[in-house]
Amino acid sequence: MKKNSLYIVFGLLGTTIVLWQLIASGYVLTLDMVFGPHIDLVRNAGDLLNTAPFWYLLSFLTAILGGWFTQKIVLITIVFSLFYLPLHFYKKIFNVEKTEGGEYITALFFAINPFVYERFLAGQWMVLLGYVLLVPFTAYLIEFCREWNNKNGLKLLGIIILMGAISTHYFIISILITSFVLAINFIYHKFSISFLKKSLILALSIIVVSSYWIIPAILSKNGPIETFGPEHWEVFKTATDAHLGTTWNVLTLHGFWGEHEHWVERFVLPKYFSLSFGISFTLLLIIIISGIYFGFKNKRLRAGVCIAFTIMVLSLIFSSGIADGIFKNLNMWLFENISFWKGFRDSEKWSAVLVLGYAFFAGFGVQRILMKFSKVQHANYKRILFYVFLAIPFLCTPMMLFGFSGQIKTSQYPESWAQVNNILKTDKDCKALFLPWHQYYSLKFNDSILTGNPARSYFDCNILNGKNMELGSIKSQGGNGEEYDLIEKAVINNNEDKDSINSAIDTLKKDNIKYVIFTDDLISEDVYKYPFIASLRLQMLIKSGDIYLFKVI
Repeated sequence: MKKNSLYIVFGLLGTTIVLWQLIASGYVLTLDMVFGPHIDLVRNAGDLLNTAPFWYLLSFLTAILGGWFTQKIVLITIVFSLFYLPLHFYKKIFNVEKTEGGEYITALFFAINPFVYERFLAGQWMVLLGYVLLVPFTAYLIEFCREWNNKNGLKLLGIIILMGAISTHYFIISILITSFVLAINFIYHKFSISFLKKSLILALSIIVVSSYWIIPAILSKNGPIETFGPEHWEVFKTATDAHLGTTWNVLTLHGFWGEHEHWVERFVLPKYFSLSFGISFTLLLIIIISGIYFGFKNKRLRAGVCIAFTIMVLSLIFSSGIADGIFKNLNMWLFENISFWKGFRDSEKWSAVLVLGYAFFAGFGVQRILMKFSKVQHANYKRILFYVFLAIPFLCTPMMLFGFSGQIKTSQYPESWAQVNNILKTDKDCKALFLPWHQYYSLKFNDSILTGNPARSYFDCNILNGKNMELGSIKSQGGNGEEYDLIEKAVINNNEDKDSINSAIDTLKKDNIKYVIFTDDLISEDVYKYPFIASLRLQMLIKSGDIYLFKVI
């Protein structure tokens, strides 16, 4: 069997083991991963325009294939790519023919690690998609530096543009890394005019092709990034650890800001198994350091290894953010003095670059160690040692296996929601208020996992729902508009007097809201009581299960 066929089989096997029961029919709903029968283009493509083409493509697929099937395509593509792309690009990155199986170590650790695990639990699948694209980006950047012809320039341009269409963060990260690497190579190539010319053409091409969203973002005065301030940096700062501190927490690929939130308490993090995780991760670090050492000893790879190691160190610094630690003041200075850096309020996304370095240096370390067992009589020892190396990523993050150890399940939207939707979609001018008034809340039909509000992705109606994030002092991001603010004020008013209730109904009618949808998921714990839904000015059209539909009269 040819190598690429083996890689495909390996990727499919890894995808099956990781997703497991999540491949079955139904939706996988988590914190930021909300899919439904249609794509909410207003919410998903309404801030920065860079992701608009991607969301329109998903909307097209959803219209043809259905919501849950489209989601399965997305999840399988991401997880398969986590395994397959490191295998495919390993030889190109190190420019070697004989690998001794090192690429399998790279693929396993790139796919199975605490960073991927925590981001998947939070449903940040677009972050993971951007993370996946770091592999071909690295390969194409190296190819361009080795030979700066038009073909390699186009490949590098294409992957950077694609990253921009998926994730603003990884677009900026790729631009910063590219700028740093090309500057070093310009010096290395003795200030070659040819290299400089090709680099400038690349930069100009990126700006021109990305202008459809970069120019509006620059001209916008009330975009989401402009609203990011100290309260955002504080809420989304890298999580520290009582035992590990900040730096070691990041070095072990933890530190996602959600670690300090209540929703994560229902899940098991790798570092909770302190002994087994500590031993396996220490072994992994030894292999990574070996890979860096062997790479530095190789004159052909030495310059690239030094650049890669420097980028990894910078990634560690940036990923630490403003959490308590030795890098806090530096990162605070970046937030306060570099305008676009505000977008990195979730600083730990930089750990993706650290994982990439870990994975490839681990693979190279294994490759060089196994080459020491080249004699025939050492074949059995070599095979055993290879299997031991393969086991290390599984030991570091065992809870990623078999559908995340059953911690996440597939769900179907209740039949009662379908009954309400059947009424709403007959009204061509439908506009409805959805309660509870929260951007995130625990859905009973989704095993009470904290989930993004799915109303806009489910109902065939213009839905107005709460956008309050309720994270620290942050209620929402970006401007919501005066009309929204007036409706929110009316909705969250718990006063039960007749005047307040009538005022709330009048506000809804003024905004042409014709229906109110209410689910009782938070009936006993919601801070908002919505007294206006008991008004005689709301006519109950249907009560089915835990959902109510009222018409404003």
